[in-house]
Formats: sequence, structure tokens, C-alpha cells
Amino acid sequence: MTCDVSGAPPPAITWTQDGVRVSAAGRGRSLTKGGRVLQLGSARLEDAGVYECSAENVVGVDRRLFRLSVLGRYTTSTTNYSQTALSG
Repeated sequence: MTCDVSGAPPPAITWTQDGVRVSAAGRGRSLTKGGRVLQLGSARLEDAGVYECSAENVVGVDRRLFRLSVLGRYTTSTTNYSQTALSG
């Protein structure tokens, strides 16, 4: 996702997912180009949501919203146990 912003002085850029600040550390995320680009290495179901890019400097603040949907399949596994009872 690209937060295409500019300003003078250059704005500080922050990202949130569903209102929680996004960190570039872990989970295959990276911030590049001075924080303007948020990349997800491999999107997972928990990555779905509303992302907000906020660019702020002394002049003001500008925001962009991105809605990310992740399509996937839920899988479950079950184990069948058999019991044997001996009479006698």
C-alpha cells in the first residue's frame, strides 16, 4: 500500500490497522520509501482490515484509508479415537 504524500516540511508518516499502530517489525511487514510504502510479505487472514496512512507536519495532517480483504480457507483437523473394551 502506498501513501502518496508530500509536503514542506516533509511529513512524518504513520500507519495503523483498525486503529492500532503498525510496526514494521515481524509478521513479514516492511516499511519502505521513508514509511510511505507498507508491504506485507504474505497476507494472512488477520492482516485484513482498514489501514490508515497519516502524514503530519506543522502545516497540518492528511490521511488515506485502505481496506484490505484477505481471502482464505479455514481448515480444521479432527482426530478419531477408537476405544476397545474387553469384557470379562
